[in-house]
Amino acid sequence: MLTSLPLNPKDSRFGWTKAARIEEFGKKLVAANGATHRVVIQGQTQDIKIIRVHQNVPKYRLENGRTASAQVEHLAKNPQESVGLFLDDPELWKAQEIQHALLLKLAEKSDLRKYFENAANKQVDPILLDEHGFVINGNRRLATWRDLFHSDSSKFGHFEYIDVAVLPPVDTKAIDRLEAELQIEKDIKADYSWDSKANMMLAKRQREGYSDKELGEVYGMKEADIKELLDMRDYAHDWLLSRGKDNMWSLVAGGELAFRRIVTSRGKVGGTGRQQLFKEAAFALIDKPDEVKDSLHDAINGMAQHIGPIIEKLKAAFPISTVAVDDETTDLFGGGPAKSSGEADDLALSKEICKGDNAGAARQIIVEFIESQKQLKRDTKSAEKLLDCCARATGALEDGIKLGLGAETKVEGVAGQLDRLEAQIAKIREFIASKAC
Repeated sequence: MLTSLPLNPKDSRFGWTKAARIEEFGKKLVAANGATHRVVIQGQTQDIKIIRVHQNVPKYRLENGRTASAQVEHLAKNPQESVGLFLDDPELWKAQEIQHALLLKLAEKSDLRKYFENAANKQVDPILLDEHGFVINGNRRLATWRDLFHSDSSKFGHFEYIDVAVLPPVDTKAIDRLEAELQIEKDIKADYSWDSKANMMLAKRQREGYSDKELGEVYGMKEADIKELLDMRDYAHDWLLSRGKDNMWSLVAGGELAFRRIVTSRGKVGGTGRQQLFKEAAFALIDKPDEVKDSLHDAINGMAQHIGPIIEKLKAAFPISTVAVDDETTDLFGGGPAKSSGEADDLALSKEICKGDNAGAARQIIVEFIESQKQLKRDTKSAEKLLDCCARATGALEDGIKLGLGAETKVEGVAGQLDRLEAQIAKIREFIASKAC
C-alpha cells in the first residue's frame, strides 16, 4: 500500500530531492575522515571517499537489473499504472516506493533480510552511488535496512546512518559496466533470474542502443550467448502471451533450461513449419510440467530427437486440411517461402494443437511416445546385457594373460576362480542351447 508524501522532503524514506542530496554530499565530502572505497571505472582504479549520511538520502536506481522482470510484471498486474512509471522520472516518490517493495521481495528470497534481522550483522561495505545519489550497488541492502529501521528504530538504530561512496561524473555505459562487475559477473547464477537478466539487456538495447556485441562486452558474455538469451526471452514472452499471462515473468523464472532447449534444438527439427510446430508442442509440455514424466528440458530434447514419428502420431490424432502458406508465415524463423506441402501441413498442425483442449491431448501423445522410446532403449540394453558382460569378462581375461603370466605371478586362488568361471560358462552354454531348440 502506497504511503503519503511527507511534507518535509528530508523525511522521505525513499530519497531526498536531487538538490538536497547533492548539497549533503558536498558538505560531507569536505568533512570526510579519509576512509576510501576502491573501484575500477572506465579502466582506471579510483579511491572514492566514504561519507556517512542518513539512510533517507539516496534514491534507488530504477534501471536495476535484478528488478527488470519484476517491474514489467508489476505493470502487467496493475494496468492503471503509467507504462512509463519506471522510465520517465526516477525522482518520483511513487516509482521509488514501488521499487522499494520489489527490492524487499528479492531480499527475502536471497535471505538478505534474514541476515540483517540479526542485529549483530551491521554494514561492512559502503553503498555505491552515482553523482546524483542513485544507488549503483547496494539497492537490496538499502531497502532492507530502511525497512528494518522503519519497523524497529530502537533495535536497528545502527542502520539510521549509512556509509556511502559517491562516484564522480561518468556516462551511463560506464555505470552499466561497473554494475556488471560488482554484481552480475560475481553472483548472476544466485541472484539474477535468467528472465531478469534478459529483460534488463533488452531494455538497455532499446533505451541505450546497445548492440549484442556491446552487451556481451559489458556483461562479460559471448555475443552468441547474448543472442541465445534474448531468443529464450522471446519464446518465454510468446508462451506467456499465448496463455493470456503477458509479462507475468515470475511464471517462467524456473523455466530457463526448457526455453534454452527450444532455442538449441529448433534448428535440428527441420524447416519453418516444423520449427513452429516444435515450438507449440514444447509450449504444451511447459503448460503442465507435472504431467511430463521427465524434466522439461529432457522431454523437449526427446521430442526433438523423435520429431518425425511424433508428428505422424499428432497428425493421426488431429486431422488437418493442407492450407496455402503466405510469405509472412513462412518467415517466422527467417526462412523463405514454403517449398513443399509438408511445411504447410506442419504449420496447420501447429495451429490445431493450440485449440481448446488439444494442447492437453497433444501433450499426452508426446509424453507417451517419449516414454515408449525410453522403455525400448532400456529393453534393448537389457537384451544385450549377457553379450556385454561376456565381452567385458573376455577382455579382462585377455589382459590377465597378457600381463599376469610371469615367473613372479602368484597363483594361489587362481584355480578356484577358474572353477567358478567354468561353472558360470557352463550355465551360459546351457542357456544358449535351450534358446536354439
